[in-house]
Amino acid sequence: MFTNRLVLKLGLVRFATSLLVVLLVNVLNRVLIVDLLVPATLVTFSFAFQHVMTPMGLVTGYFSDAHALAGRHRAPYIWGGMLLSVAVMPFFPSWAQAMGADPHNLGLLGEGVVLFSLFGIGTTVSATAINALLVDRLPEAQRGSALTLLWILTIAGFVAGSFIISLLFPVYDPKGLDRMFGLITVVAVIITLWGVWGIEPSQRADRPPQKSQLDFWQTLRFLGGNGQSLAFFAFLLGTIFFLAIQTFILTAFGGEVLGLPVAQTSEFGVYMSYGVLLGMVGLHILLSRQKALGDKAVLVVSLVIGALAFAVLSMTSFKPNPTWGIYALWFLGLSRGLYNVGLSHLTMSMAHPAMSGIFMGLWNLVSGLALAAGEMTGGLLKDQMFKVSGTVQGAYGWVFLLEGVGLLACLVFLIPLKREKYRLKLAGLFGDEPQGIIPPGQFRPGGAPFR
Repeated sequence: MFTNRLVLKLGLVRFATSLLVVLLVNVLNRVLIVDLLVPATLVTFSFAFQHVMTPMGLVTGYFSDAHALAGRHRAPYIWGGMLLSVAVMPFFPSWAQAMGADPHNLGLLGEGVVLFSLFGIGTTVSATAINALLVDRLPEAQRGSALTLLWILTIAGFVAGSFIISLLFPVYDPKGLDRMFGLITVVAVIITLWGVWGIEPSQRADRPPQKSQLDFWQTLRFLGGNGQSLAFFAFLLGTIFFLAIQTFILTAFGGEVLGLPVAQTSEFGVYMSYGVLLGMVGLHILLSRQKALGDKAVLVVSLVIGALAFAVLSMTSFKPNPTWGIYALWFLGLSRGLYNVGLSHLTMSMAHPAMSGIFMGLWNLVSGLALAAGEMTGGLLKDQMFKVSGTVQGAYGWVFLLEGVGLLACLVFLIPLKREKYRLKLAGLFGDEPQGIIPPGQFRPGGAPFR
């Protein structure tokens, strides 16, 4: 009962974060690019700074392990991160209007970078603390299913937010944009208060954080000098980079190429979220029948499906067809669902309890920087491809095609990865068998992404 209550409350915080992210990803970027005619390069450059701030997660994660604030190690960082995230939300609509009036104003561009950086710091700090609290409070056998529920609630926030916005903000209206940001921000604050209150007992005497047997720099030197960990992080970096390129141009694609209004393009996230849930639930059912299933095999399948989805999006761009575009979004979501579960278990199988805090901080850092690079590249590629092809359809079509090819290229890092060699190095480093080892080529049902 306690476990379910803990996971539910942490999931509510992630649900609230998703509501805020939907406003930025599914509404603000579409309004900036399509309705206010701000160049996509400038928009995606600004948006990507929320992920450039991911090193803050590594820093605060290290300090939350070592130092308690008011007798608590994790809750103050969850509170502080969410407070910072919601505090900057009301400033985004007026910034967007100003950018629309003067898109090449460097001062306004800098203001956007600051706003997204502060938002990114808040979400990164809160997410890192939430993941750490799960590890602190739950026995190892329960962490996989707990992470699954946490991710499902995160997706539910995207679905709910997209649905609400499609009803209340069907077409672009400056005053309506202000009201929407204010309403969703208030709802996110209420949900966060409900979720965080009483989530961590003072002094944490029941389950203190596990201290690393290596210091910060020793751990980084080990991971950086190990070929298997380098292959893992290279795979993580590459796949997230190519998956992220479409983030801030997808809804603009729906408006510019498919001719859809805001109400319909805001539902793109819903279609993808449904696909993610389908992939995760389908994999869970498969695992209930086939216990021995390689996470690497699941990742290969997910990347192939993702590449096919981008191929269909490319075809839809050259020959616009909203129906096929929606099909592609479903398959892209399905690919992400399989990828999320496979990557989750691959990550957990490589994280040693003695250095899990730094390992997960590095995981967040690499994935965050990959997201930032991918999102920045998306707008730049779209604008450059427009110059080359001369048409909006060609610009989006070539970008989507590049994403699909890039995903398949990332298999170069995954296929040679041998966790057995990595585990032997860990055993020699710590003088014992790493805990929580999953048999080679297998993983347990459950699990979810760590961000």
